[in-house]
Amino acid sequence: MNPMQETVVLPDPAVQPLVHPLDLPEARRLFRWSRVVAALTSPPAALLTAALIGYAGRNFVVPAVVLVVLVVTGALAGRWLSDRAWDYIPRNRQDRDRPLPQRWEVASAAVLALVLGAALLVVVFRLGRDDVDPDVRAFTFGMCVVVALLVFADVTASLMRPARRRQAVAALPGVLVVTAVTVVAYPVWFEDDVDGALLIGGAASMTAIAALVLGGRRWIDRLRAGR
Repeated sequence: MNPMQETVVLPDPAVQPLVHPLDLPEARRLFRWSRVVAALTSPPAALLTAALIGYAGRNFVVPAVVLVVLVVTGALAGRWLSDRAWDYIPRNRQDRDRPLPQRWEVASAAVLALVLGAALLVVVFRLGRDDVDPDVRAFTFGMCVVVALLVFADVTASLMRPARRRQAVAALPGVLVVTAVTVVAYPVWFEDDVDGALLIGGAASMTAIAALVLGGRRWIDRLRAGR
């Protein structure tokens, strides 16, 4: 038996047969850190971080190295911390199927949302420079408005469905960030009246793209259901 397991008092198996690291003070800290590392070094977060570094340094090599280091090191470190936390519990009593507390899922999503927000703000301020045609900004803003409305509508609909409510709550940080960046973009991009025709054109284009994606997903789901 692992020496670490011998120093921990486990719950009475007659009362609680399965145990999770969150049930044990000795293992809880390790498990929490494993989730923190996983959130900070997830592929999406690492990719966005590398993109920000690449934009700041106008270099492709450094962000590529940063991406690989973050993903690989993060995966190894997170796995090591998680394994050490589970080592406190004998295999036959490990509650591997227990869902994480919802606040942990929201916090993990918030980390990615913050990095996404930073990346989007970089794009917003870059498009706000004088060398960018105002027509490009108008068309892009129309697309952004539709994206913000779509993600808001999707989360709102999911919150009304008990089966998807947990997933929707975890998505709230991302929705807030996308909405906030869209609101910030308007005063950054436009000092005078925006070209309404281009704005509507951008919105219509994004709506068409979203419809195609949704239709494709439903078609694939039908094919899978028919197998």
